[in-house]
Amino acid sequence: MNMVKSGFYAVALAAVTQSAIAAPFAHEARSLGMGNIGVATADIATAPFANPAMLAFQPFDDDFSLLLAVGGYFSDPDGMVDDIDQFQSASTDAEKLALAQKMDGKIIAPEISGAVSIGFSGETYAMAVSARSDVTLVGGLSNISTDVSTIDDTSFNRLTVLGVKTNEIGFSVAGNFDIMESKISVGITPRVINVEAVQYDESIVTADTGIGDFTDNVVDLGDFTTLDVGVVMELMDNVQFGATAKNLITDDVSLGNQTLSFDTELKVGVAYRGDMLTVGADLDLTENQITFVGVKRKNLSVGIEYDLFDYLQLRAGMMKNLASDIPYQAKESITTVGLGLWLGFNLDVAVTSGGGDSIGAFAQAGFKF
Repeated sequence: MNMVKSGFYAVALAAVTQSAIAAPFAHEARSLGMGNIGVATADIATAPFANPAMLAFQPFDDDFSLLLAVGGYFSDPDGMVDDIDQFQSASTDAEKLALAQKMDGKIIAPEISGAVSIGFSGETYAMAVSARSDVTLVGGLSNISTDVSTIDDTSFNRLTVLGVKTNEIGFSVAGNFDIMESKISVGITPRVINVEAVQYDESIVTADTGIGDFTDNVVDLGDFTTLDVGVVMELMDNVQFGATAKNLITDDVSLGNQTLSFDTELKVGVAYRGDMLTVGADLDLTENQITFVGVKRKNLSVGIEYDLFDYLQLRAGMMKNLASDIPYQAKESITTVGLGLWLGFNLDVAVTSGGGDSIGAFAQAGFKF
């Protein structure tokens, strides 16, 4: 079906997206394992995605990094996938009707991410090249049957999933300065972003809820260029404060009567970074709409990392969405745990859960030396 003419089923999704919960945006596995912090804790492998100033604010001897990461989050706060499976295996039309009507107002919200970065850190400056791709989706049931006569009619009970795919390439540069005996780093990341719209629409009589089907139908919405800036400053020994602004050059992308706004996002962070222990917290200063259907995010994130002799890192964290006018489910805290290993190369994994049948994971590998 032509996605422009369909208008993204805006009317059909208007009701279900009112209860959509915001999936946590994860930069990569290390930050996710620590509650998705990074403004004042990122290393040179992860700084291009969290705070470009952290490229140059490294207390360790890591001069080069290569990172390959992939992850995803599937939010199903009301068990909608289970309802679809039960619908497809139900033996009577009456049972199917009850299940279809039970799904009224429920949502699913998948998110998929992949990232790569190459970074170099010198004594007074650092640089990195990075790329990532993110798919954020929100879906629900539309045109729900009101009687058994239409229960097997594929024009009814449509699983409609809408979303946005962004592909970006960035180049980061950062430098160190000493002001009043305090170390300060400043970084910038110009980025070129390509935006695509994603749509999946099929009757739950035949729908396959595998994530691959959600991304089969896309339309290119164009490119734009933006800029991220960041700063990190030393407050005292091993304690630092960071701030970052993403999308300083804003843009709007339209399709039909829907608008996706890439607004400026402001975030601050503070951290203690010792030889073995790192503790930090990040706070979104702005409410960020992460899809064109109104899902909002304003996260407070806290995390910890314990490093055992540079060979094993144990991580844990928590996120809480502080955005206004969001449903109760979206306010539930989300916990994360992670593990890092040095096996001649770095291997990092992290998992997160919260909000009903919702779970996410990130894994990455790379080199640092």
